[in-house]
Amino acid sequence: MNERIFNRGSVISTEGGTFLERPKLTGLFADAIKKPLIIVSAGAGYGKTLAVYSFLQNYDTLTMWFQLSEHDNVGARFWENIANTVALKNKRFAERLLEIGFPETEELFGKFISSFKDEILSAGKSVMVFDDFHLIHEKSVSQFMERAIKSPISNITTVLISRTDPDINIVRLQSQRMVTIIGEDDLRMTEAETAQYFQLLGIHLSPQSIANICRDTVGWVFGMNLISLALKKAPDREQSARIAMKLNIFKMIENEVFIVSSERLQRFLIKLSLIEHLSAELVSILAEGDENLVDELKGISSFVRRDTQLQTYFIHHLLLEYLRQKQNILTEDEKHDVYLKAARWCEDNDYKMDAVSYYGRAGEYKEIIDIVYHFNIQFPYEQAKFILDIYEGAPAHLLECFPQYYRQYTALLLNLNRQSEALANVKELIERYSALPASDFSNHVLCDAYMSLGIAKYMTAPHTGRYDFYESFEKAHYYYNLNPYRESAMANSVTLSALVSKVGTARSGAMEEYIDSLTRSLPALVNILNGLLSGLDDLARGELYFYKSDLDSSVKSLRKSIQQAEERNQYEVINRALFYLLRIAAAKGDFAEIQSVFKHLETLLEVREYHSRFTTFDIISSWYYAILNQPSLIAQWILNGDFGKGYPGIFKADFGDFVRAKFYYSDKRYHRLISFIESNPAFCDVLFGKLEMKLLMAASLYQLKERDASLAALKEAYELASANALTMPFIELGNDMRTLTRAAMRDKNCGIPAQWLELVNRKSATYAKRRLQIISEYKKANNISDDLRISPRELEILRDLCDGLSRAEIAANRELSVSTVKMVLNTIYTKLGASSLADAIKIAINRNLIKK
Repeated sequence: MNERIFNRGSVISTEGGTFLERPKLTGLFADAIKKPLIIVSAGAGYGKTLAVYSFLQNYDTLTMWFQLSEHDNVGARFWENIANTVALKNKRFAERLLEIGFPETEELFGKFISSFKDEILSAGKSVMVFDDFHLIHEKSVSQFMERAIKSPISNITTVLISRTDPDINIVRLQSQRMVTIIGEDDLRMTEAETAQYFQLLGIHLSPQSIANICRDTVGWVFGMNLISLALKKAPDREQSARIAMKLNIFKMIENEVFIVSSERLQRFLIKLSLIEHLSAELVSILAEGDENLVDELKGISSFVRRDTQLQTYFIHHLLLEYLRQKQNILTEDEKHDVYLKAARWCEDNDYKMDAVSYYGRAGEYKEIIDIVYHFNIQFPYEQAKFILDIYEGAPAHLLECFPQYYRQYTALLLNLNRQSEALANVKELIERYSALPASDFSNHVLCDAYMSLGIAKYMTAPHTGRYDFYESFEKAHYYYNLNPYRESAMANSVTLSALVSKVGTARSGAMEEYIDSLTRSLPALVNILNGLLSGLDDLARGELYFYKSDLDSSVKSLRKSIQQAEERNQYEVINRALFYLLRIAAAKGDFAEIQSVFKHLETLLEVREYHSRFTTFDIISSWYYAILNQPSLIAQWILNGDFGKGYPGIFKADFGDFVRAKFYYSDKRYHRLISFIESNPAFCDVLFGKLEMKLLMAASLYQLKERDASLAALKEAYELASANALTMPFIELGNDMRTLTRAAMRDKNCGIPAQWLELVNRKSATYAKRRLQIISEYKKANNISDDLRISPRELEILRDLCDGLSRAEIAANRELSVSTVKMVLNTIYTKLGASSLADAIKIAINRNLIKK
């Protein structure tokens, strides 16, 4: 898939590049371009692409043109090509697209559309063209396109060029008259246009001959082109040219294009039909620098066009279909040479997935292994499946001679959530190679096998309650030290989960066992994996101290973690440590420290090799804006929809889930929050996650007046926390936890010690005061006014409530429905930043909105 950026054009092109004006079709496009979607649907040879291309050349707009192929049915490849072509114009946005990854989930799509709007709205009118859309049959890719089309942006028009009606649901857009469909009848050439076309070519025909050609071709543009080629050679053969075109289109291509070409051009054309990337540079490489051959290729410009802006060649579909039928003419050595050169060009130009595909066709599996070796060990699902399919389709003996293959195969299985297969594969490798005589090869395989076993044990620790994963990592380190090549076993970056702890039980001492195992694992991990996860153990200690409310000890461990991580460029570790430092600063009411943390976070945005930097910054800043009551500043993709499940299987990237849950609560979306928690059980695999969600559930139920259920949930949260003295999640709920603990203290059967409730109540009140202090300093620093705009109706209802009237009484007195009174009251709460009626009245009195 390639992108073409145009600025200005018309509709039918002669071989010399002259365009035939088609006013009716131009007018149709001129009206259509005002709508969000244009579908140009017709069979092969109707001039769909040229019609769109030529119109847009005369239309003053930014146009992005994506040439689709069968390869784009792999999500990762589809997205890689988009990012690479976007990079030609906007490298920063391309990096953002790569960080987001193929948007196969609602979460990722939300990130994409938010970023896309930011980039495109400032560009004025823009057109996005997707050519050969009929080649897309992968559901995830077509669903992405459907979602993008259904999210219209005011200055964007999407054009789909397809041989068939696109398999997307556009009923709503059609009902709103937001779609124009241009079909075969619109694209057929009229007699007048046909006569003008042949005149431009210098072919003079009688009106009857024009009528005959139009009748036989039914206005089919490609048929016109073929007849013109024959008539150029023999102007008096009009009848025989029409008959040949009708009898066998491929035969005519053969006679008028293929046979008349030199033998070396014939063979060269067949070679070009093997690949999709026809960049001018690659075409020159395949021509082995023979400029005469390239010039001969340019000579058949009716079927082969060179895009001078992209420096790319495009071969007409029908000629390609014809050439592909002749690929058996090439020897296996010739095919291998083409695939190998194409793969190397793709690899050099960052089309990694295409490089993997071409190396696979060439049978060069070592090259694939070398490319995959440099990938992050967390593969997107579609990418993992694509690579695994190549490996599983390759002869085993060609792969098993490379020790890195075993590691990659296991990692791919883990990313596809095929854990049982991965474990069985690892255990079989350990058993097989442990029984063989020691060698560099077996040492390499055993190192990787034990590394994979350690990762699997680490990730399943929340369920097994076993923290002996260090044994596997130490064993891997043993075999690593026996390997004279001492290469790092994997890429040195991963995406961390929201919580460092992998402890699922509330058992006292389990946290310390986990951290001890992590500490024992890190020397091996850091050495083998080129610094990967350096500082993670101190991050885990800082996390535990934070949850215990030992903030000073937490800061010491977190600072130490950052220092170690910075030495080895472990940006995710730094990021998580900064997140906890931000939460600690908020708990202390230290606005200056918050500003310092954000400055550090912003420096990470400049680190290009930190691929998830934008996402993590969005998440952390959104948590901060949620506690500031500034929802308008929260990243839009966090606010929209539910998180999908498209993450790699090795590490669940649930950081966004955590912050979204916090936002739902701060925004008083209690029902949605409860539904969100119940539909995301994976976040509750670890103890800290269980505790955070249980507390949000308890507080939400209390706000919804479900007192008994709320207190029951609070008791469950206490039971999760008490053995390890975890109190900070309770305290962070501020005034809401203060209210909830007061209710629990009044309930003799709540089952929670009164002393503990009093402690949490007191500390929650302190947290609430410090939060208000931070909000005040933030507003002052950003010149945000505290002026409130309370409507007359809101003020009336507020006064009635202050006078002790019930909602029903207010509704009767004001001739309103009870539901309207409730809605107005919720608006008042939001404007005042109040969590209860008592809070609202108190704030209103303090601000002189009402009198006592």
